[in-house]
Order: sequence, then structure tokens, then C-alpha cells
Amino acid sequence: MNTNQHLSRALVALAFALPALGACGSDFAPGSRITGLRVLAVQADEPYARPGETVHLRALGVDTRERPIVWAWAACLLPDATSVDGCLDELATSGRPTSEAVFASGEGVTEVDYTVPADALEGLSPQARSQAVAGILSMACPGKLDLHRDANGIPFRCIDPESGRALDLDKTVVGLKRIMLRESERNDNPVIDAILLDGDEWLEDDVKEVDSCNTSDDDYDGCPSAPKHTLSVRIPRGSIESGQDEFGREYTEQVVVQYYTTEGIFEDQVRTSSDTTTGWVARRRASGDEVSLWFVVRDDRGGVSWAERRVEVK
Repeated sequence: MNTNQHLSRALVALAFALPALGACGSDFAPGSRITGLRVLAVQADEPYARPGETVHLRALGVDTRERPIVWAWAACLLPDATSVDGCLDELATSGRPTSEAVFASGEGVTEVDYTVPADALEGLSPQARSQAVAGILSMACPGKLDLHRDANGIPFRCIDPESGRALDLDKTVVGLKRIMLRESERNDNPVIDAILLDGDEWLEDDVKEVDSCNTSDDDYDGCPSAPKHTLSVRIPRGSIESGQDEFGREYTEQVVVQYYTTEGIFEDQVRTSSDTTTGWVARRRASGDEVSLWFVVRDDRGGVSWAERRVEVK
């Protein structure tokens, strides 16, 4: 299988977990560029959890406007559909009050614990067990949190602190993290062994100085070669798991790297683990600023890890 086929297959498998990538034309900023509030990933320390086990979750949220962000977290057990809508349907039909469904909330609450009910798998057929999921619904709110169901059935609302009105969903970030429920099977999150800049290891506290390209558009190939840099993520081969699951099915993980930045242009926004290298260049509007870059590694079984680096643009 060539690289392009591998990438296509990985993106299809991971489509449920990845934010949509924006277009690169003049009308839209690329999806890799962070403007405003974004949640890039939610990690569970045990993407495959056992009944009665407590799972630690943490979110990678970014707001370029640096507003105080209030978070709310709710859980839906064994939803009929593993989507935001499916989780909302389960919450609506469960009869649980909002105060019970929301298990954590508050400003800056990006790390929470969720305990899987001890009887989560009891009475399920083997087929149902193979698809058993706990959905963790989250909202990142740049305002005041109101724990009442909104018109969309979401068990919390985000209130604009100035107008007092509920913000539309496109002004917040609502997402779903899926935790697979298993008796014994595990999935480790991908390992990031190193971040490389122009082939050299780039340490977390090392703020690099870079030049900018004399452009304001999103055409990577339109920049001269001088200010361009290569970025890559070193992922140990042993971190990409394969084997047989507890239902006897063979698997080999597909792993991709997503690149994000507060400013600049990537040659490729997504790369596969077989070749993680992409190009990046800062645009002239970033001159004199500090720019952040994120490297998010995902596997197709719900595992995710990330790293952040910063540059000063001359």
C-alpha cells in the first residue's frame, strides 16, 4: 500500500475523531490554523476501560483570544449511536437530572475523572459487548455556564456574559470522547518520542527563532525556500499496536499526526506514521510575534497524545 492509499484509509478510519479540515483557498483559513476557541483533542489515560475503573481525561483546548474558558463534562453510557447526537439522546431518555448527568464543571477544568459503572457490561450479548462505549460529552464555554438543557438537548448552556443570552453552538466547542468498555483488552495512547525541527530534536522549552515568508495568503508553494522548515514527530514502532482483540479479531493500528499552529502555513496538515514529515513557514503577519505549534498523534482505536512547541518570528 503506497503512502497516499495509507493516508486515505487512515483518515476514513479516524474521521469520527478528527475536526474538519478547512479549505486552503483565499476564502477560508486552513483547519490547521487556530483562530479563536478550539479543542484539538481529549485524551483518556485508558481509551479501553474496564467496568468499575476510573478513567482520567484531559483536554487540549486553545483560545487565541485568551478568554477564561468554563468547561462542563457529562457521561452517557451505552448510547445507541457513538456521536454527539447519540449521547444527547441517551441523556434525554435516561431521566437523569442535569445536575447528575454533568459530573464536572468549572473554569479551566480541562482534567477530570470518570468512573465506569461496575455493572456496565452485565447482561450484554457478545455482539453488544464488542460495541460497548461510554461517551464523554464536553463543552468549552467562553462565558458563563448554565446547567439547564438547551433547545438542542445539550445538558448545559453557555451564556454570553455581556448580553445574558445563550451563545450559539458555533461560539462554543461541544465534543464527544469515546471510551471503549472491555473486560480485559487495553489500548495504550501513542508515544511521542521526539519532535524534530529541520531534522534536529526540538526540546519543549527551546523557543526557536525563525524567519517569515513575505506573503499573507495560504499558498505554501508560493513562499521562497529560505524561511521554510521541516517538522516531524518521532513515533516508536512499538507504540503502534497490533494483535488480536478479546473477541478474536485481528487488528493493526493506523496512526496519523495532525499539525496545528496559531499562525503560518503547513505543506501538509495531516501525515501518517510511515512518514510524519511536513513543511511549515511563518507568514509576514507573524513578524515580531510568538507562534505556538501543536503535534497531535492519533490512533484509530481512540488513543491520542500531543506535544506543543513555540517559535519567535523575526
